[in-house]
Amino acid sequence: MKRRQPDPGQNMADSAKTKSEYRAEAKEKLAALTDDYVSSASAKIAVNVLSMESVRKAKTVLAYFSVGREPGTLALLDSLLKDGKRLCLPVCTDLDETGRRIEGAAPVDSMEARQIKSFNDLVRGAYGIPEPADGTATVPPEKIDVIILPCVACDRDCRRLGHGAGYYDKYLSLVREKCVTIALCYEKLLADRLPAEEHDVPVDAVVTEDTVYRWRR
Repeated sequence: MKRRQPDPGQNMADSAKTKSEYRAEAKEKLAALTDDYVSSASAKIAVNVLSMESVRKAKTVLAYFSVGREPGTLALLDSLLKDGKRLCLPVCTDLDETGRRIEGAAPVDSMEARQIKSFNDLVRGAYGIPEPADGTATVPPEKIDVIILPCVACDRDCRRLGHGAGYYDKYLSLVREKCVTIALCYEKLLADRLPAEEHDVPVDAVVTEDTVYRWRR
């Protein structure tokens, strides 16, 4: 395990870039990755996540179904199910399957964690991403022990750059303080130093194919 302490003087030119610029840069890097790298790195990331003590001890895990060239989570989800974890995936209740906002949907608390017992519980959701079907059990935020989050990019001080929709930011404000947050990121997509606003809180760990970077509260 590797813990890095923030360095205020590190790459100040890079830290001046905006989040939008970092997102664009990360997407270019992602597109340039080879299929072999994506496959190999995804497998190693899954192994590193499953080796974490917080994950081994967790009873309830909120993860996500990867799409495109994100670090693949299918094998990770399968292992969590086989390990007997109560596995949840997110559902954005204000979006239809095309990603359009549902008329009259609540503007806040619009992401839920719903339990799946097998992949048969999944249906096509927003943007075509597999998600738990209607009728699957909703698990309250305070019952979640570990949250495994997607990202566009991260840095070694555990700052996470999301897609900008804000769903996880809202949801994380509802979980217990002891809930462990883990972002999955390719080593090649790590930034030297991401910009952070006052309300941005680092995740507890960033897992790459090489190691686990930790942030101490």
